Amino acid sequence: MLDLTGLLSLKIFFKMNPLKGNKKIDFLFEKGVRFSSEFVRCVFLKQETDELFYVVSVPKKSFPRAVDRNKIKRRLREILRKNESVFKNNGFGWYMIIYTSSSFVEFDLLNKDVCSLFKK
Repeated sequence: MLDLTGLLSLKIFFKMNPLKGNKKIDFLFEKGVRFSSEFVRCVFLKQETDELFYVVSVPKKSFPRAVDRNKIKRRLREILRKNESVFKNNGFGWYMIIYTSSSFVEFDLLNKDVCSLFKK
């Protein structure tokens, strides 16, 4: 019989879910706290749950091609996934991350910008 106790680590996971629904997003804009950095603006509303809900938005005016908007959204979601600990330390709740730059930014630079935004 195999003993897997040494291989399993005690890591506490929390859920990151997409925030859906126009009413919830409108409520987030009305009551949320806004802060921004060089490439990203964030709206945050603290909730009394142990789950984190997020929305990623890229304006159509800055990036008319859907392919470009989707690429930036994938990068931002990957940054959220990789930096779960930063968001967990900031608090649980609803996040809306809006890409404000009018051009593409390298992944590493965007990652540093988002992390510095949430460490404030």
